Amino acid sequence: MRFICLFALFLFLGCASQTNYAGKKYPKKFSLRVADDVLETLNGNTFTANVRGLHPVFGNAIRIRVRGLSANAITDLDTEKATVAFRQWHRFTALIKEAEVIELRDLERGNNGFWVWADVYIDGVLLKDTE
Repeated sequence: MRFICLFALFLFLGCASQTNYAGKKYPKKFSLRVADDVLETLNGNTFTANVRGLHPVFGNAIRIRVRGLSANAITDLDTEKATVAFRQWHRFTALIKEAEVIELRDLERGNNGFWVWADVYIDGVLLKDTE
């Protein structure tokens, strides 16, 4: 038991001693380079990206959901809904790939899971539902 407690203490002290990110204030917006930072689109409103300027544990391959953009589930058993979801994913993927600059603003942590909500601007225009 002592060994486990001692190991946990050393682990904590080793992680806390890295001062590169300790006490760092983060900007309110982050710019992504599409070719370097965007990894993949997961559905019609979620993509994964590396967010530069954040600690690698939190900023590498993080899922980002676009606030204000709704999407159907591709895995829906209803074929019509799944078809709509696939089309949404395809349009979203094309929009992301064709962008020059993607900017994330007002990031919030997701409720259940390791993802964030964000206002996403593509080439200076807020991405949201237009319906």
